[in-house]
Amino acid sequence: FHISKGGNNNIFIDPPKGTIFSESSEIIIFITHGHPEHLGGVLDLVRNERRKQRIQIIASKTVIRYLERENRNNHITFLDVDSGYKNELTPNFSFEVFSWRHMPLLPPGFKAAIRHIIHIIMNFPAAWRIIRMSLKGPKGAGEMLGYLLHLSGNKNIIIYGEGLHRNCRVEDVTVIGQKAPGATLLVASEPEDIDELPGLVAASGAAEAIIYEPHRPWRDIFKLPHIDLKRLQQKIAKYGITVKIT
Repeated sequence: FHISKGGNNNIFIDPPKGTIFSESSEIIIFITHGHPEHLGGVLDLVRNERRKQRIQIIASKTVIRYLERENRNNHITFLDVDSGYKNELTPNFSFEVFSWRHMPLLPPGFKAAIRHIIHIIMNFPAAWRIIRMSLKGPKGAGEMLGYLLHLSGNKNIIIYGEGLHRNCRVEDVTVIGQKAPGATLLVASEPEDIDELPGLVAASGAAEAIIYEPHRPWRDIFKLPHIDLKRLQQKIAKYGITVKIT
């Protein structure tokens, strides 16, 4: 995601490889966790010695240590954070950090999980490419971090990464939402969570939800089912929440 805050700041969340970054303004990057598909864009930046604008990268200690080893650019500053951390970067922009658990890798139910595994085995060359990507990255994904962004004009954004799913407790989501009332909530959505997500989004107190399927290309490769985002949009909208699909 790319958030234009106005002024000279551009905010990115988990920019993928191929992200186009402006060279005329400051860049702030939040990384939710160290899985390889979340690091492609930031690796392009830290390995690029020619960029001259100020770049700040915010992530867990595990991810920051890995990026520092890869860094070739002396205009980049790194900030390692953990759950509970708060920072006011400018008078009009502050953030808080919380932790989450990653969405399950297998669907619920024994038969569904076995089908999932069979699809992956049948496309093992693609699975091996993903494994190799992971082996080249940081040792472990690091702590799974979410961010509450507080922007000017009482604009709040809640970033869960891939941590809003069927195994979340409604009470925990409510506590996070109370820190950022009326927020825009970024919702990574997979088909197994379509029944639980509407209630979780409502519990967050968000005024707006932006829903997306985070692993769509991989699901295409492994011939796995996709979530019906339009159906999810309708289910969430019943709570009076504005929903956008991306």
